[in-house]
Amino acid sequence: MTDVTLEAARKQKIHNLKLKTACLENEEYIQELHVTDWSENQKQKLAAAHEKAHELLAAVEAGTKWNLTQAYDIQKLMRVCGLEMSVRELYKPEDKPQFMDIIALKKTLQELKQHRNKTRIVSFTGTIDNGLSKLEKVEEELRRSQLDATELAQVPVNVLKNLEDCMNVQNVQAALVGNEEQINQQLASIEKCKEIRNIALSDGEMSIAEEQFYIKAQLLERLVELVRDKFRIIGVTDDENRMFSKIHEVQKKAYQETSAMKDAKRRLKQRCETDLKHVHDAIQKADLEDAEAMKRFAAQKDKSEKFIKDNQDKQDECWRKIQDLERQLQKLGTERFEEVKRRIEENDREEKRKVEYQQFLDVVSQHKKLLELTVYNCDLAIRAIGIIEELVAEGCSAIKARYDKTNQELADLRLLVHQEYLGVFRRLYKTLGQLVYKKEKDWRRLTATSAQPTFSLNSASKHLTPMQRSTVIPRRISTSFVLMLRKSCKC
Repeated sequence: MTDVTLEAARKQKIHNLKLKTACLENEEYIQELHVTDWSENQKQKLAAAHEKAHELLAAVEAGTKWNLTQAYDIQKLMRVCGLEMSVRELYKPEDKPQFMDIIALKKTLQELKQHRNKTRIVSFTGTIDNGLSKLEKVEEELRRSQLDATELAQVPVNVLKNLEDCMNVQNVQAALVGNEEQINQQLASIEKCKEIRNIALSDGEMSIAEEQFYIKAQLLERLVELVRDKFRIIGVTDDENRMFSKIHEVQKKAYQETSAMKDAKRRLKQRCETDLKHVHDAIQKADLEDAEAMKRFAAQKDKSEKFIKDNQDKQDECWRKIQDLERQLQKLGTERFEEVKRRIEENDREEKRKVEYQQFLDVVSQHKKLLELTVYNCDLAIRAIGIIEELVAEGCSAIKARYDKTNQELADLRLLVHQEYLGVFRRLYKTLGQLVYKKEKDWRRLTATSAQPTFSLNSASKHLTPMQRSTVIPRRISTSFVLMLRKSCKC
């Protein structure tokens, strides 16, 4: 209690004491009048004193107040009703909701919606929009509560981080664009080389045809390297996508956290509901006790009124028989004094009981509101946690679907690259085989020709036309190409 309240209670106590003192002093004065000599004057004074006593007694009954005295508090309520929940465990109307972390989650989703990887945004647009909608519902619920959503907001953080990482994974089709362009250029160069070789063969330019054959082999080797590079690009994308294979563990952890929070709120709600039941029972019991006490007090007051009235009638009778009944009159005066004193004390106790009952109602009402508010906040918290669980489930499902789809696309693309690599390698192998065959044929022919006498060679060359002389294949072959042909032949 504050100093002001204590001072007011002290003054009220002094006021009540003055009322009782005045009433009792008048009763003592009445007793003194009982023992004085009888006279008409004294009888009038006694009648005036009786009238004043009636007014003072009414003033005591009407003016006695104990509402500033602390007669009932929350500790007594908890002790009497056997309550479990203390005031500091309950939500209060002045508590402010803490939902800035929920707003931060909304901002994060809005930033993901503006992600630079436009191809991935299309896959997660529905998930992000649903997440924003659910977070708005959670925020709306929290604004009408006194909840602290800091712990709740930490649940979907890992999911959003995985969602952002998934959107950052490089698109394999986009990564292969440059490689495909180089492959197309190589294929075009091979076709062009093929056309030049065919034209050279038709014109009899065998050296040009052979040179184009070498160029074609080099182009095919480069083509094989480009096709092989596709495996590296696919492997990089596969490594980036592999980190989402354990997204179910993130979802499981989030469910464990939300389940723990739900269980805590349910336990708090159950405890509050138990206390509410005890409070309702205490209110019903207090109402019954108050009704019975008021009934008893009214009966006592009626009895007292009847007693005082009878006492006054008897006093009047005693005045007529004062000489014979002086002792009886004194006794009756004393009885009146004791009865008034008892009645004042009874009235004092009744006023204190009323104050205690009223303060009980006030304390119970305040605590009941806190309990009901806590139950309301628990319901809101359970709904908000459920919405976050839906957000986590949708996010994880979207990531899992995208992960499975990416794996399927990578598998299909890897098969196509293997087929393409096999086709290109067949063409290279076939081309190299043809080249080796021609080289071996030319080598055998040149070996056989070199075994003839020199004069036969000179005489034979005279009969050759210029076109036939130009078809002789030069013997100078690059060392690297000869090694390649020998390796090819061994294979």
